[in-house]
Amino acid sequence: MGNFNPSMISGATSTVPTQTSTTKKNDQMGQVEFMQLLIAQLKNQDPEAPVDSKEFAVQLAQFTQVEKLTAIDEKLNRQTSSISTVAGYLGQQVMLSDKNVAVSGGQGGQLQINLPQASSEVRVDLLDKAGKVVGQKTFSGLEAGKQIVTLDGLSVPDGTYGYGVAAVRGSGVGYYSPESAVSGLVTGFIPGPDPKLVLGNREVSVGAVQEVTLPPKF
Repeated sequence: MGNFNPSMISGATSTVPTQTSTTKKNDQMGQVEFMQLLIAQLKNQDPEAPVDSKEFAVQLAQFTQVEKLTAIDEKLNRQTSSISTVAGYLGQQVMLSDKNVAVSGGQGGQLQINLPQASSEVRVDLLDKAGKVVGQKTFSGLEAGKQIVTLDGLSVPDGTYGYGVAAVRGSGVGYYSPESAVSGLVTGFIPGPDPKLVLGNREVSVGAVQEVTLPPKF
């Protein structure tokens, strides 16, 4: 992209500032400097030989073209930066702030469950909007720590559900509710002003990610 040539503006005198507080990359002229030159030109032109209106229009058109090209270049740079950011999530396990499970074709994605102690049985209940249990998935013999479980083989209609987790205590007597969160492996992304991450059968905003970890080894 070529640089605008200040010498095209005739009549500019030493009253024009020769240096600004911001250094332009590759000596490019910005809007402020250009307008300063135009104002200086108008102030210092010869009243008996004013600047030709056609030449003035050409100067404005040339600067407008440069501004448009600069804006396009900046937009492309932002898009490249956005793609680089979301691409870094590929193949990573993420924990989301979303409190709902999206079910499609019997698949409900994954949950991360934090067990302070090993549990012989962990039950995940799917809840409708009224909080009624409409589906269930049970897991046996989970070790202590952060465990990733997959909600598959569900017999509920496609849709979005709340969920609750209950784990049998280490003593084998009674249940408690361990910490849990919607999780998933990032398999793709959709760039744009509001980039999305693809987790199985759902798309989520990058802003919904609370934690990023290496994928578990099943």
